[in-house]
Amino acid sequence: MAPLKIGVMLEKVQLSDITCIDLIGNLSTEYVKVLAGLGYAEYLQQAIDMEFLYISSSLELAFMTPSMHVKPTVTYDDCPRDLDILVIGGPPPTHRPEASLKFMKEAAEKTKVVLTTCIGSAWLASAGVLDGKKATTNREFLPIARQMHPDVEWLDQRWVVDGKFWTAGGAGAGNDMVAAYALQTWDEKFVKTVSLNMLDMDPASRGQFYK
Repeated sequence: MAPLKIGVMLEKVQLSDITCIDLIGNLSTEYVKVLAGLGYAEYLQQAIDMEFLYISSSLELAFMTPSMHVKPTVTYDDCPRDLDILVIGGPPPTHRPEASLKFMKEAAEKTKVVLTTCIGSAWLASAGVLDGKKATTNREFLPIARQMHPDVEWLDQRWVVDGKFWTAGGAGAGNDMVAAYALQTWDEKFVKTVSLNMLDMDPASRGQFYK
């Protein structure tokens, strides 16, 4: 099988917004091979070949908080639109490169699953992709999101699922959402053993709804 193609939009986002990709990365063949020597060889058959594409406006170093610069591997213009997973973190509302909006609009049609964390959903909404759909964003940003994008049904939840679109609140909720997505998508024992337990993650302890 072809490797799972996972796009990560990383320009001007918080590092914590996209650390959720590590939950998926732990399921990769590359990572499980490392674990095999530590007594986890039985999971090699379930390991998934993955290709991570780090997307930005250019291939120059992209700024992320906290004072971090990351090397993108592909631009918005050149990134494939038919991804398996697209992960979108939250840049400031003033950061909306036209190429990023075009990319998200086109990729949303062909990509199998779109995962947003924090105000990444507002970035996606800026491309018109979430119009008429249920979504959430960082809880503190909800009033602003409702003003900026009134055609989206913004819900006050830790994460929301509407078809292929999974949107989360702040970065912690994003980690829990991606963990829940992984548990729904792949074998539960495999996901828990080589990823969630390794990272001490338990999405069920907090759940999908604010308490």
